[in-house]
Amino acid sequence: MFKNLLLLTTLISYGVAIEVTKVWESEAVLKVPESVLLDNKNKRLFVANINGNPLDIDGNGFISILGLDGKVKTLEFSKGFDAPKGMAIYKNKLYVSDISTLRVVDMKSGKIIENYPIQEAQFLNDVAVTKDGIVYVSDYSQTNQAIYKLENKKITKWLESDALKDQRPNGLWVQKENLIIGTKEGTIFSANQKTKEVSIFKEKIGENGIDGILPFDKKSFITSDWAGKVFVSDKNKTEQILDRTGEKINAADIWYDRKSKKLYIPTFFDNRILCYDVK
Repeated sequence: MFKNLLLLTTLISYGVAIEVTKVWESEAVLKVPESVLLDNKNKRLFVANINGNPLDIDGNGFISILGLDGKVKTLEFSKGFDAPKGMAIYKNKLYVSDISTLRVVDMKSGKIIENYPIQEAQFLNDVAVTKDGIVYVSDYSQTNQAIYKLENKKITKWLESDALKDQRPNGLWVQKENLIIGTKEGTIFSANQKTKEVSIFKEKIGENGIDGILPFDKKSFITSDWAGKVFVSDKNKTEQILDRTGEKINAADIWYDRKSKKLYIPTFFDNRILCYDVK
């Protein structure tokens, strides 16, 4: 067990202090957890387990369910994946990226009920969904930097590499009329969903780029760096609020709940979920 970590960071741009305190850590029974997603309605966490290498088509991947106390409720709730990564919820369906396929899971039974293969995709990563059920998924591959859209059961390439300055898109978040995109190169882009007009919110975040991205407050985003760091950025400043690189604990596709102020971190090779209070 690791000792609880308390880190105080003064964010000059906000004029407040952020306290990061570890609340719990799950058992190390997960299998390369890449992303975590809060199902607030049912008070549980979904965890995508690669269970192998991120690009291996091996059928080993699965989705777990954890309680909000970190206890594993169902280790293999949904099976039949190769290397599941990003997830999003819409109307009792769980949308999951899986290398070159966007899969849809029934949230009651855990069964995969729909598959949307994307021929060009090589490294599908994060998933985000709008209030109207439009689903976006990023391709993180070096040769096909793109964002795809699922609408009315049809997949289209929505944004291509030139719009993203040839950067590799990873984390996604829907914010009103815009799609927020975090890249390997450490840039946060904002793309208008109707016009596809792309602007830069912030650049040069972290050393290893952006994995997960969510709103921290009305003016800033919280992002994870896969190597084990977490940052908060507004348009003017980026501050590191957590660093576990010295312990070789990764920080993959995080989830931050603004209501409870809880940060959930999938630790990838460390095989756990860590929960922090962020106040």
